Amino acid sequence: MTTANDIVDHEGLKQSIYPMDNHPLYGNAATFIDTDYLLPAALADFTNETDFEEDTTSLEICPACFFNTSGTTNRSKKIPFSDADLARQKVHEAISFKKLGMVPGDGVMSLGAPLPSISGWAIVNGSEHLGAKALNTSQLDYDDIIDRGRGKQATFVIGTPLVVKEIGKAIIEEYGPMSEVLPNMRTGVIFGDVLPDALRAELKEIWGFEHVLSLYGTVEADVVATECVDYQGEMLLMSERLYFEFLPESELAKERLDLNYVAKSMTMDQVPNRSFGEILISDLSREVLPLIRYRIGDVIEVHRSTRDANANAPTISVLGRSKNTVMLENIALYEMQLNNALTTWLGNDLLEWKLTENEAAADHHYTLEVQLVKGRELPINNEAVLFKALRDQRNELTDVNLAKEIHVQQIIEFAKVEVTGDIKAARIILLPQTV
Repeated sequence: MTTANDIVDHEGLKQSIYPMDNHPLYGNAATFIDTDYLLPAALADFTNETDFEEDTTSLEICPACFFNTSGTTNRSKKIPFSDADLARQKVHEAISFKKLGMVPGDGVMSLGAPLPSISGWAIVNGSEHLGAKALNTSQLDYDDIIDRGRGKQATFVIGTPLVVKEIGKAIIEEYGPMSEVLPNMRTGVIFGDVLPDALRAELKEIWGFEHVLSLYGTVEADVVATECVDYQGEMLLMSERLYFEFLPESELAKERLDLNYVAKSMTMDQVPNRSFGEILISDLSREVLPLIRYRIGDVIEVHRSTRDANANAPTISVLGRSKNTVMLENIALYEMQLNNALTTWLGNDLLEWKLTENEAAADHHYTLEVQLVKGRELPINNEAVLFKALRDQRNELTDVNLAKEIHVQQIIEFAKVEVTGDIKAARIILLPQTV
């Protein structure tokens, strides 16, 4: 899948970077493991306050020399890239697309955000580095493909799930049946958000995809993992390019109890099967700004399958954002665990859902709104099935009174999402944390 030149020497890079003295972002550290975790807010502050212009590229299409992201803090981070960094980025993207089944000659519709966001740039340059043909530049000009009579060339579409969904519906409304407009479209690659089964199925129905596959990545660290074509929901880490660590759930629980406690990490080869926790990401090969021990705040589940002879190469499932952790009494529940329980309960009738935390005086801790297929109704007095499914996701919920915690109600339809940038779903709405 990758050549020897594509594999990054993580240990060699660690030795070249350390010891680190008075680094403006990372401070002093004798070794990699001594380096404090990098948090999104600190990265946002640093990149906005630092002048990188002498080191960064002077792309004609990106004269500011940065790719912007609001990221996890809703504060813009201006991530700098040198010419060498951009060259490596193209290789990184091409490797990930190849893992997802793209081959030279494929035609790619980009539904990424336009510059200065990185997603549109990465889709175009990564696919063309692989030998595929980028048919447009971003979500702003997708219709050029159809208007110029190039619809038959399109075989891949890449974008966030809500953007792909809304633009797919817009294409059908304006141009007609997808099977006629884009007759050779076979694969949807989804990035930037978790992908519930119901939404995956809806995208297949709208676009006629043979495959809908997730690409897990960040602007700061590039592609982190790609979905296994044969094992839906499990993802292969880009370990040949990035270095990964893990913060176990038990350590995250200690942080919730003590704001001064710092969760202790473990290397990925130490993580037991079916463990939950946060992922730590390092990209040590960056020329301008190496990314070291970046704690982006994503919760994953680690799988060690007997079908994989290499025990040091686990797969992962992305469960959602750590900041969206739902606390049922003292038990943590994550976005995709709640989604899995709802799918068990409602099956193909489920379209979308949203969980909102209520004020302390409310009868229930959370209100769970669900949208079903038109004409379907919630099962009467059957929430016990949902609660059992939640306990199957988290055995620790056995003694929790879930009927008191969660009130379920059906709604007709959620508000339509406006397609601007790499939009994401907001399925979990929690009250602000107080100290």
